[in-house]
Amino acid sequence: MTWYLGITTTKKVTLPRHLHFEVDAGEKRETVTQERGEFAVERQLRALGLQAFAPRKIEFKRQGKKRHAEPVTSAYLPGYIFVEIPAEIYAAAIQCRGLNPSLMMVSGQEVRKHVQPFLAKVVEENAEAQRIIESRDKAAMCQFEPGTALEVLAGPFADRMVSFTRMVRAAHDLHPMIEARAQMFGPSVKVKIDPLDVKGVA
Repeated sequence: MTWYLGITTTKKVTLPRHLHFEVDAGEKRETVTQERGEFAVERQLRALGLQAFAPRKIEFKRQGKKRHAEPVTSAYLPGYIFVEIPAEIYAAAIQCRGLNPSLMMVSGQEVRKHVQPFLAKVVEENAEAQRIIESRDKAAMCQFEPGTALEVLAGPFADRMVSFTRMVRAAHDLHPMIEARAQMFGPSVKVKIDPLDVKGVA
């Protein structure tokens, strides 16, 4: 069997009826008939019995007026998919909806040296993200890396630049707070800031 790198659409793809699936949307379940391109192609290729990988990235992002970040799943490599296809199924595989029929062959050496280590790293990252989600650890659901520069928008440290340290939550806090280091007349000091009062600096 040969490994290929495929190019997919990044738009929603209507799935064949036998591949419709259900998701839990709050209290009710709903049938999904469309899925983002990379994931729809992956689902179709796997239905053919193939090893197909459209790596997913789970990030924690704060949206709107929420004080804590929530998990957001996106494509790790937008518009691309890895798939191992035997010659006898190749013609059927390239007819998947949302997949460009011109696939690029990937050598066995490249698969061993780069593709498989990358896929293993993605699995490890997602397992850690899933652990955080299942433990409902809001403080660990953080969109910033330690050392990230943040601009303080309001509060006693307004208009200052601080360096993100971690998310913390004391017993008396109503929600997780940002712990950061700020320069205060010389040495840096630890400060706690409401997540709504900061933004990352590009």
